[in-house]
Amino acid sequence: MSGETITHDAEARRYSLVIDGTEAYLTYERPAGGRMHITHTIVPERIGGRGLGKRLVTRALEDAIAAGDRVSSSCWFATALIGKTPAWTAQMA
Repeated sequence: MSGETITHDAEARRYSLVIDGTEAYLTYERPAGGRMHITHTIVPERIGGRGLGKRLVTRALEDAIAAGDRVSSSCWFATALIGKTPAWTAQMA
């Protein structure tokens, strides 16, 4: 499972991962410089239950932390996962 590559399209503000021809993705906004606001994490049912949503949120947060960005989220899944990870909670805007 770890062999699939997450791609980041900064222009589209989207992280994605394709498994068995089906795409899971995370979308975000850039409301201000130095801020990332996660809006959706979508994992279709046919590829669910594999930890893909967590992988997408992890990648987005790792990138935000590396860039020194603050993070906010209106996505219930990302918000819950961030709340369980103290290093990520510290990045919340």
